[in-house]
Amino acid sequence: MPAHEPTDLDAVIDALYARPLEEFIAARDAAVRQIADGGDRLSAERVKRLPKPSVAAWVINRVARDHPEEIGALADLGDELRSATQDRDRGRIRALDHLRRERTEALVRTVREAGEVGGRTVSSAVLDRLTETLTAAVMDPDAAAVVRAGRVSRALQHVGFGIVDEQGEEAELVALHVVRDGDGAGGGPGAEDGADGEDGPDGEDAAGPDAASAETDLTAAERAVDETSAHVDELEERRDEVRERIRTADAAVEHGQDEVERLDQELERLTAERDAARQALGEAREAADEARADLAAVEDELDDAVERAAEARRRRRAARGR
Repeated sequence: MPAHEPTDLDAVIDALYARPLEEFIAARDAAVRQIADGGDRLSAERVKRLPKPSVAAWVINRVARDHPEEIGALADLGDELRSATQDRDRGRIRALDHLRRERTEALVRTVREAGEVGGRTVSSAVLDRLTETLTAAVMDPDAAAVVRAGRVSRALQHVGFGIVDEQGEEAELVALHVVRDGDGAGGGPGAEDGADGEDGPDGEDAAGPDAASAETDLTAAERAVDETSAHVDELEERRDEVRERIRTADAAVEHGQDEVERLDQELERLTAERDAARQALGEAREAADEARADLAAVEDELDDAVERAAEARRRRRAARGR
């Protein structure tokens, strides 16, 4: 069997899940081609099956990378809770559960106040899924391992019977440690115990054509899951955008209603002032007209008085001249 270059799957997977969300598919396909060109077909198939994270999962992975100490503290808290549960120490269980809520709320509050993660705006729905996933990481050690590694493909939720993903399906919490076989080939997420990665003489897996056919079917099914999940992510982003537009529009409507009410009140006040001013104007005009009439009468009387005075002076001069 020709030798192939060993693949550091941990490094490949970490690099993929650390990339911007919109680059994941192209980066994964490029990694698959590079690994396959190196001769490690089994590792290439395993990388090819890695699902693109949902929006919420990408945010969770970024938070895990940005806040490793807080995530580690929550995971350690889960170990303490399981130990207290095994010991049936109710007092310690209550204290640890209270601490879990405090630490979870503190981390979610940090993300909420930042308003974004890695340049991506974080919606309230994503914050809810972050809270649920952090809780799942406390309650389940496998969930804690996936979250701490920053390799969540779907947000997680702890329910009565275990861990489910954000679509309500049983979560696939794959192994994180790379399994090395005899010739140095890497295993990875989704690798089964005991898989040795050897190829048969005709280039197929040792399990034969049935296993190869099953693997092809699985690859096709997982790709379909990727595509439909990507569509769900796209629709959820559009839904969040529309909800934000609605919130903005509702706020504008409320502001507009308040402004209309204020202007109506102002208009009512100004209308009352206008009516009062009009009444005062009318009264002033009436007073002016009355004053003008009085002035005309006084002027007539004055003219008569002036004429009588002049006549009296004339009579006086005439009397003096006699």
